[in-house]
Amino acid sequence: MSIAVVTDSAADLNPAFCEQHRVSVVPLTIEYGGQSYQDRVDLEPEDFLSDLPHLRDVPKTAAPSPGAFLDVYQRRLEAGLQGILSVHLAGGLSATVRAAEAASRMVDGPVQVVDGESASLGTGLLVWWAARRAANGVSLDGLAAEVTRLKSQLFALAAPVTLEYLARGGRIGQAARLVGTLLDMKPILILEQGIFRPERKVRGEQQIVPAMLASAAQRVPAGSPVLAALGHCGMTDAHQKLMDAVNDRYQVLGWLEGVIGPVISTHVGPGAYGLIMLPLTHDQKEQFQEVGS
Repeated sequence: MSIAVVTDSAADLNPAFCEQHRVSVVPLTIEYGGQSYQDRVDLEPEDFLSDLPHLRDVPKTAAPSPGAFLDVYQRRLEAGLQGILSVHLAGGLSATVRAAEAASRMVDGPVQVVDGESASLGTGLLVWWAARRAANGVSLDGLAAEVTRLKSQLFALAAPVTLEYLARGGRIGQAARLVGTLLDMKPILILEQGIFRPERKVRGEQQIVPAMLASAAQRVPAGSPVLAALGHCGMTDAHQKLMDAVNDRYQVLGWLEGVIGPVISTHVGPGAYGLIMLPLTHDQKEQFQEVGS
């Protein structure tokens, strides 16, 4: 059975990856400066990040319409695909997955929608798994079951280097922003099962990487097989150090790396970055590495 994989632009997957793995992407919309843009269609993440420090108002993001998903689903089914797995940004962060679910009820063909309960390249890791497994002939029901299990194993650690954008977006109060800035405090947030929450606070940027690694070590034993991703809002020297440390500590089967798009960078700001890890069981490792993926 030939299964198509669909996601949204908040998965932050680059076009070359999507073309290679035959992944269809439905764009979210970003509004700022009196203009409306389709994410990664007529607005690149790098361009948005260059504009972001100069914006007085917080940009607004909007989920795709059900019609946008319906159009993609119909085109894939008309092209001969026998089913569609649609994996999306956490429902607690966006209405995107609900639009996909609405479209799945309109289309004449088998579509299963999965709330990935993650964001950015966290969703991207689930899409990567689904695309590789679809290439090995796994059924639609099988893919949906596998991704549903994997999303409960996935976690993302995000490190804003400034509190300014969390305050502007209403995620923290202005008083907390002022105190944190004066003390050079850097929050580390964790996204698990669709919910962002504070994980750690450190003083100074130099402590971010050790704190991230400590949080990862609490959740994943050394030597475990993992898929990993690094999302960033502008490169810093810390990124390679972080990736090297993860490679040294774990059995990394593959990395995704890319720029965090407007949906998340609006709130974490320029310079932020995140480590996403998907620990795998021995059986999942063998499934991911099967010939034909």
